Amino acid sequence: MRRAIRFALVAGSLVALGAADVSAEATRYGAGVFFDRSVPVLGLGDRYDASQKFGFVFDYKLSSRATLEFEYHHAGMSEGKIETASFTWGVDGEKYASPEAQSSFNLNSFLMNALVRLGEEPKHEGLDLIPYVSVGAGFYDYQDEISGLIYPGQRIEPLDADLLLDPQRDDHTSIGANLGLGMTVTQGAYGLDLRARYHLIMGDLRSMEAWGLKSVFPIGLVDVRTAFKIYF
Repeated sequence: MRRAIRFALVAGSLVALGAADVSAEATRYGAGVFFDRSVPVLGLGDRYDASQKFGFVFDYKLSSRATLEFEYHHAGMSEGKIETASFTWGVDGEKYASPEAQSSFNLNSFLMNALVRLGEEPKHEGLDLIPYVSVGAGFYDYQDEISGLIYPGQRIEPLDADLLLDPQRDDHTSIGANLGLGMTVTQGAYGLDLRARYHLIMGDLRSMEAWGLKSVFPIGLVDVRTAFKIYF
């Protein structure tokens, strides 16, 4: 899988370069900010709800068909589902929640994406609608933190709600890839970029078996992005 993601990064660059023409007039740059609605999927969806994401992009337009995009984004999820989950205590068979439970998932990513336009560039000037496909890869740095959980392995009644597990933290930097479909609306030097993407991150989160949570691998996210860009 890691080789597949490296291949996606190289392939995306080659696709963009292959779609480029040698006209210097086609080359231009762009920069912008974006805001996402990020939805965790696969096993991550069992732990957190959808959240907001924001980031910055820098574009290098190779031609009328191809653009390279360099991206940083940050996502933060809190109030994970484990905070309200309960475990079944083996001593009395009753379910217990952890009132002091807290959890959060933070993600910082550095990506390179290739955007390839679908269809031909219109000859007229003015408002331009640009449908495209995107493929990218890069580094996803994440921290998953859980604290305040009651220790479920107690053997003496009554259950001591003040006896807690040590705080747990999964902190990793992993490679990952993304695939998306989007539409850019441009007018002169300004652009509005709308995109839906799927991210596959080659990272893992530990299992929490007492609470019915299996280990997570890989980590998946789907996001819908709105970006505002300026071209120069």
